Amino acid sequence: MTTIQNSGLVIAAGTYDGVLAGWEFRHEEETDKTKKQNINKTKNKQKKLSLSFATAVHEGSVRSLCMGGGVNETEPGPLLSCGYDESLKTHDWHKRMTSSGEIRTPSDFGTPLCSAFAPPTCRSTHCIIGFSNGKVCIYKKRDWSVQHVLAGHEGGVSALAVHPTGKMALSGGVTDGKLKLWDLTKGRLAFVNKTDPVSTRGGKAKYDPINSLVWSKDGDFYAVTHGVHITVRQVATGRALLDVDMPSRVNQVAFMEGPEGLFVAAACNDGSLPVLAVEDSEEESRRAIMAIEPVDSHLAREERFKCISCVRDYYVVTANSAGVVSLMNLQGAVNMIMSDSEDENENEDVDENAEDSDENDGSDDDSEDTELAVDIIESVQLGTGARITCLTAWCKPNDDQLKENASEETQEESRVKPGQMKKEEDELAMNKKTLKRKLDGKSDVAMDAETVKKARSLVEKAKKLKSKREKKKKNKVTN
Repeated sequence: MTTIQNSGLVIAAGTYDGVLAGWEFRHEEETDKTKKQNINKTKNKQKKLSLSFATAVHEGSVRSLCMGGGVNETEPGPLLSCGYDESLKTHDWHKRMTSSGEIRTPSDFGTPLCSAFAPPTCRSTHCIIGFSNGKVCIYKKRDWSVQHVLAGHEGGVSALAVHPTGKMALSGGVTDGKLKLWDLTKGRLAFVNKTDPVSTRGGKAKYDPINSLVWSKDGDFYAVTHGVHITVRQVATGRALLDVDMPSRVNQVAFMEGPEGLFVAAACNDGSLPVLAVEDSEEESRRAIMAIEPVDSHLAREERFKCISCVRDYYVVTANSAGVVSLMNLQGAVNMIMSDSEDENENEDVDENAEDSDENDGSDDDSEDTELAVDIIESVQLGTGARITCLTAWCKPNDDQLKENASEETQEESRVKPGQMKKEEDELAMNKKTLKRKLDGKSDVAMDAETVKKARSLVEKAKKLKSKREKKKKNKVTN
């Protein structure tokens, strides 16, 4: 299995100052001067998360970032940034071009607040943008022309998420508390749901903005957050499999999926990182764990998590208010959630015996247990005082997923192949026969001498008529 360091991981983040920064895994010693000298040395050395570029691309803050699907699953697609200056900018990761194109948004649409490519993973053809005036605009990625404008929301669009098929999209409002499902194939509204109001003043209900929307990889589930609330629903039944309130405001959520099941990781405003299991159970209690504990209120300003994105399995990329971008493995947190109470009791008995024999070993076990909840693989900081507003990340699928996708493609081909192959073989054989006849100059029908004579006389008559018409045309022109 390919490690996360060799997965082609790329991370992009935008700041309040309009700076766009990108990171990727590279050998620490791989520079222009020492590249040739350290070829043999760097083969056995681990790669580090290094800054690829950091330049100002917008006048004002970067409000949204999204990365589209490439031509295949092994390469990242185009990167789009939306700025407070009411402009969209495309970026080519392969050429390290921080601005390969610029698109000016319509003047009456306001600021672009959120964005998403469709389809989101492979061969993206369109891009969906949500604006501060409430409009949802569908752009063609080929020439960035506006294909369709949807009515959207009252008071602005705060979040967007495109279904893995690219045929549907969810949008959330800033002030109207509405969650809308759009049919992108027909360009019209398919479903509307409303969140619970926070308060009512003067007969008008006040709603929290919908901060985050995300689909699961298979598109069977979606998660929505507003205020401190997290809801995960099943698309087929509409049931809420997870409906909980967190101690602090939830800024963004991400789905994590593996052999153990489906989980949600949340980036909270108090610096905490909870992980919750998504289960089809009628019990009110839900299995969850606080992978990172909350920070005290007077210190949480710099440590609050602003963004989170899942790149593979249980690997997530986070960004906090201090400008620190971290790559974490939450496998340990998932293992703790899945462990049964009986197993925990047995482990406690074993730990007690180990502590009686050797106190130092017991303290080591405690530290190992603490490390199991979250494994911070890499952490990098973007300058000093940089406030990150948005984040996006991409990496290659693991080997098992690539094989599964390839097997599905071959199965689909095999289902259609037998009839098509027979038809193509028959057409090819007919084409070969006709081509051979043309080359050999042979005719399919045998002709006697009289029919040949008649045919020749008809050809001669046709030539004479043609010559007479041409002469008449010439005479008309001269006259």
